Amino acid sequence: MSVLFQTVINTGKLYSYRNLTKTISSCSCVLVRKISDVPRKFITFDEVVAARRAEARRSLVVQVNSEGSFSELHSYCSKYADIKGIHHYKNISEEHFMLIEFNTEENLKDVLQNCCSHQKDIDVMSLQSPFLWFRAAPGNKDKQMASCSASLVTKDGSSFPSEDTLFEELMGAATVSDQIQLLYDRTKLNDLSVRLRYLVAREVEIVMGSLYANVEVRPFGSSVNGFGRMGCDLDLVLSNVLTDEMTDPSKRLVFQEKRGGGGSGPLELCAGALELRVAGARRVQRILHARVPIVKFAHHHADIDCDLCHANMSGVYMSELLHLVGGLDGRGGGGAALVFAVRRWAAAAALTAAAPGRWITNFPLTLLVLFFLQQGPQPLLPTVRYLVQKAEKEDIRKAEDNLNCTFLRDANKLPLSAYSQNDASLETLLLQFFEFYAQFDFQGKAVSLNEGAAIRKPNALPLYIVNPLEQSMNVSRNVSYEECERLKLEVRNAAWQLEAALETGKTDDWGLLGLIEKKTTRGLKKLLRVGNSHRLVSVKDLFTNDEEQPSSIKDKLEKLGKKSDRDSKTVREVAVTTGDKKERIKFKNSQVASEVYRIRRDKMI
Repeated sequence: MSVLFQTVINTGKLYSYRNLTKTISSCSCVLVRKISDVPRKFITFDEVVAARRAEARRSLVVQVNSEGSFSELHSYCSKYADIKGIHHYKNISEEHFMLIEFNTEENLKDVLQNCCSHQKDIDVMSLQSPFLWFRAAPGNKDKQMASCSASLVTKDGSSFPSEDTLFEELMGAATVSDQIQLLYDRTKLNDLSVRLRYLVAREVEIVMGSLYANVEVRPFGSSVNGFGRMGCDLDLVLSNVLTDEMTDPSKRLVFQEKRGGGGSGPLELCAGALELRVAGARRVQRILHARVPIVKFAHHHADIDCDLCHANMSGVYMSELLHLVGGLDGRGGGGAALVFAVRRWAAAAALTAAAPGRWITNFPLTLLVLFFLQQGPQPLLPTVRYLVQKAEKEDIRKAEDNLNCTFLRDANKLPLSAYSQNDASLETLLLQFFEFYAQFDFQGKAVSLNEGAAIRKPNALPLYIVNPLEQSMNVSRNVSYEECERLKLEVRNAAWQLEAALETGKTDDWGLLGLIEKKTTRGLKKLLRVGNSHRLVSVKDLFTNDEEQPSSIKDKLEKLGKKSDRDSKTVREVAVTTGDKKERIKFKNSQVASEVYRIRRDKMI
């Protein structure tokens, strides 16, 4: 007798067979186990990766005319193979695609054998890849419009809520904890996005596999570590793989080797292959002289920006460590949900930016959250040192430069006392996070997940966060003194603001909203608020005045010229209409008044 267990990556929850059919679309991995086996609460990173790579090997992406092409595409492909499910999405160009997962890899091969080449231009060279397109039937006579009992598993799966929709949902949440959980659920990578990332890796692997005998391309970073959000970049690593079959000493015939002349050699070749042989790859950019050489490109069909590196296995093992630690708190996302909230707060406070610089990035922020969860008499997470002590023979890993990346891989071997001993709510944890770092001695102490405690800084850098796998490296070494001071100021402000919000109850920017709303937006709301009505003035009303509106651009410019003297005064006035009553708002701050006048002028022009 067998029992089916399904474990969701982010939650770590165990589901029975009865609930399996309800959650099959978001399944990360299904394990078949005997009833006599020890029940497992977690699945390992390697098991997740193996399951996702297997999905990619039996999946295709087909460009179609519209969402309505589903029935015809399903009927056509069903002639050649058994279909497990079809997911629909659109890219940034509003082009429609269907991701088709077949039951077996043999089914996929049967479909590929029935593909043809482009027939409009003999100069077009077709590419064999998992990305195809579905053309119209000749003369519209052979359309397979028979009744189809199947339905789309996912419709428009790459879309996610707009900021306005998200903020409206957060406004309607019952508690701050619900807001944090809602933010995580609405913005984390969904099942289709993860599938597409592994399929892009599969496509690049196929191309490079035609050039080398022992290569593997796999995602790492935020796409697989449990902390990825919708729209995040895809980090890929090209690595050498030696299987037991390839290293069999009884085989005397050996492939000749070609050494690439350094770490960037394979990347040079891969960049050329991306430009010439990978369907959908665009804007290929070589960055080969960085500390970690990469090739950047955009995949148009999957709508993903990608960074490809070579032999950076330490990045893969870091993703595995974060996946393990982040999944130990099983409260519907737990630590990951807290990380999402902190990252959104940091972006709203302009502590992080899209481009690299002297400010903190998302990776050090994630380590700050995980370090906080290791604190207290009832820590939620174990230390990395404890995971290393619990490691067994099968957990031994070595990365480039003989870097030791050994730690316990299977969380099921951890005693319950090692994690999740704190049942505090998410809102309590968020407040405690800000209070903890508001009092942290950044000047003299360093953050170390290995020890689970603050250690003395080895140098005078403003912010020191130890790399858990390469402990001689500071992952925040780029952060300047000014940015570190801003970080300390912002965590104090956030602690005060969140504590005040928890005491005063619901307002227009209550709870998490006041933290993740950008300062410019928050200031404009306060600027436009009228009296105590807590109602925003319409922008249209803001530019209404008693004078006649100019009828042409020339008249508008002349009108603005006549008002230049008045606008140079320190005390400014702007006409605001509220209902039938008109009142003038005076600004004693010249800078604010100038900004309001600039908006008014642009509106008139």
